[in-house]
Amino acid sequence: MGILIIIIGFACLGHMSADFFTQFERIPDKPFKCNMCSTFWISIGFLIFLYGWEGILIAAIASITSELIYKYTQ
Repeated sequence: MGILIIIIGFACLGHMSADFFTQFERIPDKPFKCNMCSTFWISIGFLIFLYGWEGILIAAIASITSELIYKYTQ
């Protein structure tokens, strides 16, 4: 149950950060304005520290979840 909350939490955090960065024109699109990229790079350090190498997989799941949130909220 705890890992599910972490995945959904990072997905929402990445989605909010991508929405925040879209208002700036000088920031590059790919690592910051993309939901999947933003969520992956925000969560990867914390999740590797917390779960080891499995954190890479959890960050990937969180980034896909963020993209699903983006697709179904528009």
